[in-house]
Amino acid sequence: MSIKINTYITILMLSSAAFISPLITKGQSTSLDSSQPETVVQKKYGLDPSKPLAKRIGNTPPEIIQKFRDAGMSPTLHRLSKTDSLKVVRAFQMLPPLHQHILKEHLLGISFLDNMPNTALTATVNPEDQFPVFTITFRAEILKQDVSQWLTEKEMSYFTKDFPGFRIAIEAGKLDAILYVLLHEATHVVDGSLGILAMDQNKGTSGMAVNLKSFTRNIWVDRTSICPSYTDSLTSQSRFRGGGRLLPMELARQIYQSAAKGPFVSLYATSSWHEDLAEYLTVTHFTKRLKQPFRIIIHEGRKEIFIYEPMKSATVSSRISLMKYFYAKAGSSVLYERHVKPGGRGFNG
Repeated sequence: MSIKINTYITILMLSSAAFISPLITKGQSTSLDSSQPETVVQKKYGLDPSKPLAKRIGNTPPEIIQKFRDAGMSPTLHRLSKTDSLKVVRAFQMLPPLHQHILKEHLLGISFLDNMPNTALTATVNPEDQFPVFTITFRAEILKQDVSQWLTEKEMSYFTKDFPGFRIAIEAGKLDAILYVLLHEATHVVDGSLGILAMDQNKGTSGMAVNLKSFTRNIWVDRTSICPSYTDSLTSQSRFRGGGRLLPMELARQIYQSAAKGPFVSLYATSSWHEDLAEYLTVTHFTKRLKQPFRIIIHEGRKEIFIYEPMKSATVSSRISLMKYFYAKAGSSVLYERHVKPGGRGFNG
């Protein structure tokens, strides 16, 4: 089932049923200077940049609730316990410097829902403005899981369940799942706010920040089209490549062996270059900054028959140096480089 709201989409599937959640980013920030309308926009929507990020937990915007209801769903607001609130505080504190800075300026609030069919939904409040303001809604159930539990459940949802005895697990440590999901979604906010992977509509070419100009080169033809050299006949049939199918479990080993030859850190990263960036930065942060494992393991009964560590692949790890952009100190000019003309629209579908 899908909810369509304007431009480009982000998919974070938890169950076997595909659910598409929109990330609306028509608006495009330009360079931050005294002429910018960001303070006017922030005031208009009640966004206080000085308010701690973890204090921005509130109600889910009514229009998002309505979209779920229109699709036949009935999620309800989840009130966080003290334990849950501490998990959220820790997650915000562990984000890269650029993420923390941009979220302070652009994140209006976050909320949690019970009975939400997908993992997270990031959307702009003001898709027509140049200075975008975002909300993020999370599936509350992830607060009960560590990152390995959640990633394993999500990865298993990509495959058929008609091959008894076989299962896939992802070992990514015991940190809270909310950290992984928050970092992934926050990367979309940074991407949308700075126009990192925005399309230059006049030239038809990428208008991304110079520090990341090589991220999609020779990998992506456009936002959703992978270069032929990395197009795999098996994974191209998956739900996030437009095929809408579950991958055959009996071919899991071949699928990951093929994936090991490409640049993508996860199967989900193949859905678009925005998801590629969000997944790549998130896994890089977990493995290189937080020193956590990231291993994909195929089990046959109790036996491990295949282990794949994406970040140990030379092809996958070749883009790690580009991630330094997200770790520049606050105040550095690198944080505010824009390479889309003022008024240009990014992410138009």
